Amino acid sequence: MSLILEACICRDRLVIALEPEAAALFCMHLPVQKDSVNSTFGVFKSGQKYMVVDAGGGTVDITVHEVRDNGSVKELHKANGGDWGGTKVDASFKGLLVDIVGKDVMETFISKNKYDFLHLMRDFEVKKSTINPELNDKVTFTIPVSLSDTFSEKNPGSIISDAVLNSKYKNQLTWIKDKLRMKAKLARSLFGESCKHIVDHLKELFMHPSVKDVSSILLVGGFAESPMFQTVIRETFINKNVIIPKEAGLAVLKGAVICGHEPEKISSRVCRYTYGVEVVITFDSTIHPKSKYILRNSLEYCDNIFSIHVRVGQIVEVGEPQVKQTYKVTEPDQTSIKFKIYTSNNKEPTYTTDIGCTYLGTLTIDMPDTSKGLDRGATLHMTFSGTEIAVTAVDRDNPERAVTTTVDFLG
Repeated sequence: MSLILEACICRDRLVIALEPEAAALFCMHLPVQKDSVNSTFGVFKSGQKYMVVDAGGGTVDITVHEVRDNGSVKELHKANGGDWGGTKVDASFKGLLVDIVGKDVMETFISKNKYDFLHLMRDFEVKKSTINPELNDKVTFTIPVSLSDTFSEKNPGSIISDAVLNSKYKNQLTWIKDKLRMKAKLARSLFGESCKHIVDHLKELFMHPSVKDVSSILLVGGFAESPMFQTVIRETFINKNVIIPKEAGLAVLKGAVICGHEPEKISSRVCRYTYGVEVVITFDSTIHPKSKYILRNSLEYCDNIFSIHVRVGQIVEVGEPQVKQTYKVTEPDQTSIKFKIYTSNNKEPTYTTDIGCTYLGTLTIDMPDTSKGLDRGATLHMTFSGTEIAVTAVDRDNPERAVTTTVDFLG
């Protein structure tokens, strides 16, 4: 929020788009697409299911969508993934250098030569995109001389070529002055860990009932432009149509623009979290811990109860109010009800103090008429819209008295 204010962006003119959805919407607007054998496709048709693999630099986010009859998109499987993107390949390259020069040398080099280290990784980023399964020639990397100098300082009388000869890579690369030449096989192996994590996760997803009949895999994100990554996915999932849009790295950006113009295209989502409010209920000593005991108006209550409105894995229709629940006041002279809104990564949280619960915000509804004492209350419901949740409370006895607040939809 502070960044929005600093940029002088009006909140009502800003929409946050979820990356996998943005990528999917972009590809739905492509007139023609190509699969792994270069045959053409039209846009996704009604009833078609597809998996979006958003492989960025850091994380890989995966969702499964289905196109509805009206052209909108229904999410079938909640977004998930891990930190297996392009930076995992960067880490493998850095690990190779550490194996050669040693951890202490590498840490000193990075600490004292930050610019050189950044230049080194930028150079690797460029070379990374040229590595492909058919590569036979050696790959040459420019290594800052300061790394070799740091090695010599830490190891008097030794030069960097000595370190190579003493490493497990002595038959796979050469390192002379500022040039490191690596055999193609070793260069390709840098992608191994990243690709294995992604492939293993996709295989696991395809065993899920809602995913097993998905016929298309849509690759987007910067890492999706890697020939190594593309080939691994195509060769592993030979029975799937692997679709890679032109400029896959820009698919999310362009799709976000579409999301802003056509937010209604996303018609339903699968919740990654449980949402609810904090309430009190009648205390039961056989169930509730003493630490939750409170006394109000001579009545015994259990505090911090997580009243669930939407559960993990539940499909919610965008723009439609979810289950409505009514809550009563706990004191006869109470003039308002404060609803503390919480989320949890557990499907059935009991208390808002449980591990995994996070406070999102508070909604307060004023109820100045106390003539009915304890026989008063408010109905509360949540409406999922875009990347926000509208939480609305309505006075049970005076429907015209209603308040709404919005909190971030975390997924």
